[in-house]
Amino acid sequence: MNDHLNEAVSSAPAKVILFGEHFVIYKNPAIVTAINKRIKVHAQVNDNMQISIKSGEYSLNVRTTSKVDPVLAPDESLSFLYPIFKCVKHVLSEQNNHNVGINLDVDSQIPYGEGLGSSAASCVATVAALYSLFSYRDRDRIYGTAKTMEENIHMNSSGIDCYVSTFGGIVNYEPDRGFSKIGIKKNFSLLIGTTGVKHATGEVVSQVRHFREKNITLFKDLSSRARMICKRALNSMLEGNEVELGNLLTENHKLLTLLGVSHPMIEKLIGRCLDNGALGAKLTGAGRGGAIIALIPSESRKEISDRISKGSEKWMLVEFDHNGVAFG
Repeated sequence: MNDHLNEAVSSAPAKVILFGEHFVIYKNPAIVTAINKRIKVHAQVNDNMQISIKSGEYSLNVRTTSKVDPVLAPDESLSFLYPIFKCVKHVLSEQNNHNVGINLDVDSQIPYGEGLGSSAASCVATVAALYSLFSYRDRDRIYGTAKTMEENIHMNSSGIDCYVSTFGGIVNYEPDRGFSKIGIKKNFSLLIGTTGVKHATGEVVSQVRHFREKNITLFKDLSSRARMICKRALNSMLEGNEVELGNLLTENHKLLTLLGVSHPMIEKLIGRCLDNGALGAKLTGAGRGGAIIALIPSESRKEISDRISKGSEKWMLVEFDHNGVAFG
């Protein structure tokens, strides 16, 4: 253990998929960005051999020597706390620290289960805090461990969420080439609307797979169009062309609607955005619930976002985060 620390703080950002969700599974590119909403983890060593995790009204307390997996308990709060618990267990085992416990205080600005990468951000922030205590701070190592935990918890995870949460910025991901950062001339403003409808990502991915198997020609056409949208979006971002970028968001959403992954609440929120001055809007993530994103024109950022979000707490005005995981 680090001789100078018995507590550490770290945070990691949420993410949104701007373009390419679902199609990325079938060798298409995707564009993903970190946003300036974070999960913050305060970790402290205890000597009572207890893993104690607290986040708002939720808490989890497990002896480090316990062989019982708490995910088996009938408690919905564990859906959020379980990835954090697994990260603690993994790092303690990895560092061969079997005689200490950990207290974690988790403060999240990210709605859970809305497709904004809360699970990945919690893994990245937790691993970063624990490595600050027991080892050293290295982003590549933090990413590798967080990605491994995400893969263990959420089968077939691509690692995109953990990568963006660790390194920040806007990322172009191509399955055959990996990750590349996108530099932009201006910072775009996004309004996120959450539907409150929870979704099971695995079930939606399975639904799309069945759609593909039954509609081979149509899916091939949609996939080709999605690839072209990603290419055009990349150029629009590099050029700072927010009008074209907004149009491409809406165009991407139409493809996702044809896949059958939209939802009446998603369509309602998108309609509200487009009717009140947003340049474009789409669902983000798996769909069938979750969240939508809308691009807000820079020159009237506050006016239009206020008009869309008036009278509701389910909206968040965000910008891109270029910092990734942070310490202290």
